[in-house]
Amino acid sequence: MIQKEFIYLNSDLTSRNEIIRKMSEDVLKNGLITDVDTYVNAVLKREEEIPTTVGFDVSIPHGKSEAVTSPFITFMRTREPFVWEEKSNDQAQLIFMIGVPINQQDKLHLKILAQISKNLMDENFRSSLLEAESIDEAFSLLKRIEENIYAEEMGNFK
Repeated sequence: MIQKEFIYLNSDLTSRNEIIRKMSEDVLKNGLITDVDTYVNAVLKREEEIPTTVGFDVSIPHGKSEAVTSPFITFMRTREPFVWEEKSNDQAQLIFMIGVPINQQDKLHLKILAQISKNLMDENFRSSLLEAESIDEAFSLLKRIEENIYAEEMGNFK
């Protein structure tokens, strides 16, 4: 779900739409979505309904789309916080984009959001992501989210 090729540190991008498109194009190259425009349009539609900023300069863009073939989480840290959503003036610097196949949408989607949110409530986790000097360092932090999702699923089978 979380892969090193989907981690971007110190990006100079400062546009919500550019960031969503950039991450979506890379996910397409890795075969996790079938069409960039379909997925991007779903994510932007979700943003128009309710912006995905959650405080702490964090945004978690996502959208329901038939284009998603395999679950993924991408992560981007921009050099500086920027205005993610102009209507509310909410800012973002840490961006987690989520993709989940429609047939897994409800359950897995909520588990991913819950685990990202739980970790982001931890100030040390947020600080560590802001200070990570390498993709490997960020990857090891983000891997915790995925491990917690799978641990939760294993717990459900008991």
